[in-house]
Amino acid sequence: MPQTSSDLLAVAIAQLLLVDAGPWVRCMNWPWMVHSGGFQEARDGDSCSCEVVAEGRLAWGIDEACSNCASEASQHAVLPAAGWVVFHVSAAGTSGDAHCVVQRCSGQCMRASHVGSVPTGAENDHQLRIFVPKELCPEGTSMIFPEIGALGGKDGVLAPEMADLEFLRLFGPLKLQSQALHSVRTECVENAHRVVAKVCLQDGCDEWSKYSLPRCQVSLGLPYDFRDSYFVLSHSCQQTGQYYCPPGLPLALKFTLKAASRSSTLWAFMLEGLLPAVVAARRSLAAAFSAMDEGSSIARWAREWIEHEEMRMGCPPDLTMFSISRALHKLEKMFIGLPMALCPTCCRTAAGRLRVVFMRDPLARMSSFFFGYWLQYKGHLLPKDESPVFETWIRLILHPNASSSPLFEASDLDHVRPAFVKSPAKDEREVIFCIEDVEKSLRRVEDALCRSFRHCTPLPSFPAAKKAKRMAQVGSEVASLIRERYRFDYEAIETSC
Repeated sequence: MPQTSSDLLAVAIAQLLLVDAGPWVRCMNWPWMVHSGGFQEARDGDSCSCEVVAEGRLAWGIDEACSNCASEASQHAVLPAAGWVVFHVSAAGTSGDAHCVVQRCSGQCMRASHVGSVPTGAENDHQLRIFVPKELCPEGTSMIFPEIGALGGKDGVLAPEMADLEFLRLFGPLKLQSQALHSVRTECVENAHRVVAKVCLQDGCDEWSKYSLPRCQVSLGLPYDFRDSYFVLSHSCQQTGQYYCPPGLPLALKFTLKAASRSSTLWAFMLEGLLPAVVAARRSLAAAFSAMDEGSSIARWAREWIEHEEMRMGCPPDLTMFSISRALHKLEKMFIGLPMALCPTCCRTAAGRLRVVFMRDPLARMSSFFFGYWLQYKGHLLPKDESPVFETWIRLILHPNASSSPLFEASDLDHVRPAFVKSPAKDEREVIFCIEDVEKSLRRVEDALCRSFRHCTPLPSFPAAKKAKRMAQVGSEVASLIRERYRFDYEAIETSC
């Protein structure tokens, strides 16, 4: 087994083919089928020629074989390469097995596709299926294999029929009251690869997103407990300043770092109904990576689980490779990336939802971050004086110019950022979730859902957070500094908890 995630990534890259595969459509007038066990229809003067690049018998019926043959074809649609990749699936004998042939064609294939015809006897739906890029067969049937073909669309906006299909595949079948899908688009920029759905509700429209970068991850370590807060990681909504919004439940969760954010993330998976599929995917990945040829397993995961998603969103090769590397970068700690359909949904405005803000005593948050992380890795950077080291750190990180200090990174400041920057308004559609009293907070959320949204079904139990260590004590001067900096957070806690 390779020793590091970089070793595994190198193996995956060595075996990975960057593809531009689709959309493929089923074409009834494509004549170019050439292989030893099939047929050939070629005419003098034809300027479209095809060569076989892969073929073989698949131990599935023809219906099941289509997606497997498409996956094989996607590996041969390499850029930059001249020509078109087409593939054919045909029944073979009485066994029900199917025969897959992948070809690369070049020349005036677009003209040829309009004058050709399927050879006699091959048009039987149960005997032969021919799939070509949409450009070669404009009259072909609708795009097939939604998880393989590129989504396309002008400026990343999908056609309505594809938008409905993609929304269902990614966000699931559950709906909120008065929900209407307005549009679906893809976005692939340096720090955000995502599919974005504009969804309108009675209270207004919102932007729902599924991210492949930042990508959620699952633990491959043993033994594992899927109820543990370290079973899954997901930072996309938090890092982009959005809510976690389960599509079928009128809730919007706003996390606060060092306020049980890991447990809250696991709860978001539960509320969206993702946990059973994540557990099944984790078992499949763990079994595949424990096989003898681990490098091939990693390469297949990168190609079939990760690269296809990036290709469908129109990501260029460099951003695709970056996304693959980020999906692998925690493998040394036994975490690996998941398909974005298994990651929590983010929303921008929380329209039509009950907003739930997770809170913890600010001094407890700072104590947890300092003693749990900062002191161990950066404590040597603090100036040496007679003050307690924790109090010195508080004074420095709460200083108005802390963002300019060489001591602190942006992520450090994120961990001590107040949850509220102004006095929290009295709003029946916003609930404070105090992690110091989980049971009371959970009841408060359920009551608000039932009262304001007529959703009176009990919610899943909140996962048990790691038991907090005793909060560090500080002097009166530092306590006053904290009280002033977090005055609105304290106001929310004292009012609600």
